[in-house]
Amino acid sequence: MDRIWNALRSQRSLLVVVAATLAGVAYPDLAAPLQPIIPALVAGLIFTAFYGFSFGELTSQNLSVPVVVSLACLYLVVPVALYPVASIVLSGEVLLGVLIVLSAPVAAGSSIIWTRLGGGNTLLATVIVLVSMVLAPVVMPSLIAFFGDSGVDIAASDLVVELAAIIAVAGVFAYLVPDGTVSDGQLDGFSIAAIGALIYAGVGGSTLSVSPFDLAFVGAIAIAALCLSAGLAYALHVHGLRNDDCITVLFSSSMKNMSVSVMVGAVFGGGAVIASITAFHVAQQVVSSSLVQHLDSISPTQSSEAVTPTQSSETITTEQLGD
Repeated sequence: MDRIWNALRSQRSLLVVVAATLAGVAYPDLAAPLQPIIPALVAGLIFTAFYGFSFGELTSQNLSVPVVVSLACLYLVVPVALYPVASIVLSGEVLLGVLIVLSAPVAAGSSIIWTRLGGGNTLLATVIVLVSMVLAPVVMPSLIAFFGDSGVDIAASDLVVELAAIIAVAGVFAYLVPDGTVSDGQLDGFSIAAIGALIYAGVGGSTLSVSPFDLAFVGAIAIAALCLSAGLAYALHVHGLRNDDCITVLFSSSMKNMSVSVMVGAVFGGGAVIASITAFHVAQQVVSSSLVQHLDSISPTQSSEAVTPTQSSETITTEQLGD
């Protein structure tokens, strides 16, 4: 029974995602009142990524190469390589959901937590998250406008100011709130509740009609994105990059931010857009969990950045998923 309970706790973010999706389909009445607070929820989730970060920690490490390579993969290689593939099979709102999530910044909570559990460099992961957030207001709408149709182009331009304002507000609050004021448990609880509310509001706000095949193909695209990251991490390993930095690149160069994607998806489309984003997120989380277990099995002695087995069972529950 304890093993079952621990397994449920470790994957509670996925359970919340699935439960919120089903609730949005079955009981959509409360979705409309949540729509006005979606930007505030996203700002809160971005706050959890910024909170507690210290620039003083950067002085002892040279992170420029893995940061630049990860961002290039995140914002260039992944969307350019995978969106044309998705457009061959998918169409309509499902394809739009794929475009939005492929254009999104790094998943804040999950990329950092999987990096830590895999024995990677958590400081590097945090830097990649923060830089991707800063770039998001310009890069994300630009990618959507470039790949989308004319109707999407017009709407995408309006996202620049909104995304920039949300990220700026989150960053300012993270700077102003003293370290230690908000506990990890409080950040964890808020993140899980917020991502559930975002999914519920997106799905419940419109009619949902998506075929299982389409969702499965979206999941395949999500896994392909991780495969691109794995290939990139291996290439960096061959060229002499440290193992922990390579692991970080694996989890921080293609894992997409769910909360930002859902917010943008709610602007552009309906439930099928959110369902597409959710399928992408779930597939990446499941595969990342398997990758961490594989890395743990082939590396009995983890690096100093890794967590101990006792920490692992607790820390994985802070996978906030989005994010």
